[in-house]
Amino acid sequence: MEEDEGVNILESFSDFMERDTRGEEILTYGIAGIALLTAMYKIRPFAKFKKPSDVPKHFFTKKVQLEGTVKNIEPSMEPYLLVDHKPLVPLPRLGPPKYLPVKIAGVNVQGNGLSWLQAVVKDKKIKFIPVKKDNQFLTCIVIVPQNNKEPISVGKELLRVGFGTVEDLKGVTSKDHDILNYLKTLKSAQKWAEKQRNGIWFYKYPPTFYWKLKINIDNKLKSLIPVSVANYFNL
Repeated sequence: MEEDEGVNILESFSDFMERDTRGEEILTYGIAGIALLTAMYKIRPFAKFKKPSDVPKHFFTKKVQLEGTVKNIEPSMEPYLLVDHKPLVPLPRLGPPKYLPVKIAGVNVQGNGLSWLQAVVKDKKIKFIPVKKDNQFLTCIVIVPQNNKEPISVGKELLRVGFGTVEDLKGVTSKDHDILNYLKTLKSAQKWAEKQRNGIWFYKYPPTFYWKLKINIDNKLKSLIPVSVANYFNL
């Protein structure tokens, strides 16, 4: 009898441990499932953004980088890119394609800016970081990746060639360090274009004899230093 009681106790204890382990497994899987759903909600892996309102608010605060292909450049009072957004997990889509209107942050496109965008950006894969949105555009920092080369910051390069001017980004606070640094590079690029009389600045500041002399001297000095150093100091 004592042996039977001992066996029953062991069996009861084994059943209890098995039930307890299953409970822990269910709890673990439940927590993991909730975490997965939360992560999927945050990153929206299947979402294809077609209009500014599609982009969640936390994408702006987290500076979530998106990807896509520029299908066209839309000429208007405020030129913008028509981007075929690429979700993290692409899925087959039905119906005619709809493209996301993306405005280049901090840049007022002028002069031959449209032609430059057509040549440099159209049909290219881009990465873009949302800065703000309204009913018309998703305003973004736009970057064109290049194989084995430094990526092209579209806003910065537009200003360097003199095909645009810097415009204020409303709503930027002192806490938006990334955006403030970006605006700083834009202002530096515009100053360089003004100095070189590039694009629209050639007509605004007609070159003088002393300016031509200075440019010749700068170019000779620039030819004596490595390209990487010249680019770093924006020479």
